[in-house]
Amino acid sequence: MKAAILLTGDEITRGVVKDSNGGYLAESLTALGFEVQSIVVVPDSREYISHEIRTALSRADLLVITGGLGTTFDDITLQTVADYLGRELSFDSEYYSALEESFFKRFSREAPAGLKRQALVMQDSVQLPNISGSARGSFVRTENKEIVILPGPPMEMEAVFMEALKHITLPPKMFSRTIGFLDLTEPEVEDFTEEMLSRFSGVKFVTRVRYFSGPTVILSASDESVLEEVCRLFSERWKRYIYTTTGEELVEVVVKGLREKNLTISVAESCSGGRLSALLTSVPGVSDVFSGGIVSYSNESKMSLLKVSENSLSQHGAVSEEVAFEMAAGTSRLFGTDVGLSVTGIAGPSGGSDLKPVGLVCSAVRIADSIETYTDRFKGARETIQLRAASTVLKRLWRLFWNEYYIE
Repeated sequence: MKAAILLTGDEITRGVVKDSNGGYLAESLTALGFEVQSIVVVPDSREYISHEIRTALSRADLLVITGGLGTTFDDITLQTVADYLGRELSFDSEYYSALEESFFKRFSREAPAGLKRQALVMQDSVQLPNISGSARGSFVRTENKEIVILPGPPMEMEAVFMEALKHITLPPKMFSRTIGFLDLTEPEVEDFTEEMLSRFSGVKFVTRVRYFSGPTVILSASDESVLEEVCRLFSERWKRYIYTTTGEELVEVVVKGLREKNLTISVAESCSGGRLSALLTSVPGVSDVFSGGIVSYSNESKMSLLKVSENSLSQHGAVSEEVAFEMAAGTSRLFGTDVGLSVTGIAGPSGGSDLKPVGLVCSAVRIADSIETYTDRFKGARETIQLRAASTVLKRLWRLFWNEYYIE
């Protein structure tokens, strides 16, 4: 079965908002066994939306549309789909009363007139509840085609998509595996995958790069035993680079490993500005292993909170393996944890020198009484350097703990 994805919104076509819905939906639909034919982005235009609906339904069994379900004049997706299908819109007064009440409780004033848009219901459609917001989705069947309309904000889109899965006609049962790699390039992974899968029939794959970690391969097949054999061959060839065969993010694998080993972790950050803590706390229930983090941006805070020596700072500078070493030791001591991570560097765009240029990052991983230190040079804008610094120290922890084949 084939699927198409249509993303609507002037904010996307103008580059104001970076889309993440397309990737999420494509990966999810592929895992369900669909062949995704297209991902198209259009502005909030009846003409463009109608044209792409017609095009998508000519080649796909399922069309998933996101965006345009809000309360402003340019939120026209539901009306446009209804017009295309020749269906009426009706007003759900009961749902609108609930919206009004919720709005008043939150803002202590009457709801704006535009809120009525979110109480419109398309004829012969199924309303999809939204536990993360007020814009409901819609599921529609037309002849032998299906259309799902989802809100645009990613958190709401994902929540409503889960509801849509209760109604979507799924392809014949498919099994899937998502293998994640560190420090391999996408061409390396793809070349090996194509060569290996030439020996198997009925196995499909798609590669995707997860920024700041590495490529992933999403495999799907109707025969689970064949898929398990393919995964075994991947592990046989790339074991030292594989951190998951079940699709988890690297940080989820790290947290899971800490739990299994009954270890606690804390972090000390400078240039990454809390992004390492943010990565760890993005995992639900991480409080059982993550004790806390310190953003010690100034030299004074490094000395007072982490007990970094003034001599190390004056002799080697804040961006040095020596200071990273003491920061990792300091956070473990402060929080009483088994593992301590540290990051210090120059994120830019200013502050660099010939000796220590922008992008220079020093980090350390402390495990029990052993501390390993590292120096990297990252390229990119400030945010990119910060994210790469935080992600890289997690990679190092994974290697030291769980990849017995890794040699620095």
